[in-house]
Amino acid sequence: MDVRFYATLRPLVGGKNVHLDLGEDATVKDLLDTVTECFPELGAKIWTAEGTLGEYIKVFVDGREIRYLQMLETPVPPDADVDIFPPAAGG
Repeated sequence: MDVRFYATLRPLVGGKNVHLDLGEDATVKDLLDTVTECFPELGAKIWTAEGTLGEYIKVFVDGREIRYLQMLETPVPPDADVDIFPPAAGG
């Protein structure tokens, strides 16, 4: 599956997309653990010191934010569209 990254996260992973091969029963936590193992600098941006997902990091699976699904336990099918956004500010 391809995972799309946005804004300030793109330089940390080397571009817009990262291809991951995850198992059939993968969850968002599995996906994030895998991608942060591959790109350790990314881990500091998305995980808190306590090991929870940063409050302002947005993860969408098939267009739906995981906070409204099963959070880190949200299933990620092999053909899912996954988007990860950093904190954003503006006016």
